[in-house]
Amino acid sequence: METSDMAGFEASCHEGLCPGWSFILKGETQAEAKKFEINFLCDRDDRIAFHFNPLFTESDIICNSFIANHWGKEERCSNFPFGTEEPFQIEICSDNEHFHVYIDDTKIMQYKHRVEDLKTITKVQVVNDVNISSLEIAKKHHY
Repeated sequence: METSDMAGFEASCHEGLCPGWSFILKGETQAEAKKFEINFLCDRDDRIAFHFNPLFTESDIICNSFIANHWGKEERCSNFPFGTEEPFQIEICSDNEHFHVYIDDTKIMQYKHRVEDLKTITKVQVVNDVNISSLEIAKKHHY
């Protein structure tokens, strides 16, 4: 999938994205970027298993989950490697315990799974102030 002027993107994987799949987003932030989001969504309801949200206004990354109609406890990562209009690569993969987030091949954080049935996590969505150059969902072989 190659495109550069996409405002939002959603992909689904019916057998589930976790554990063992790797999601790789290459893109760059827009000049007036305030935030963008990567959301891992569950298929049967409106749960968000993992909400990854870099906020340029605060130079902070907010992570959370939306379960049973409310947001959980927010986790913040102040390791903020993004610059405006600079290209980046984000890789998010998961094992049975955590989502692992790498930016430009450097691990910046891990996020403990809050959704128990990992197989229900079937969609990934990218929205807001980001220009996507490529997106790849690949099976990881080391699990």
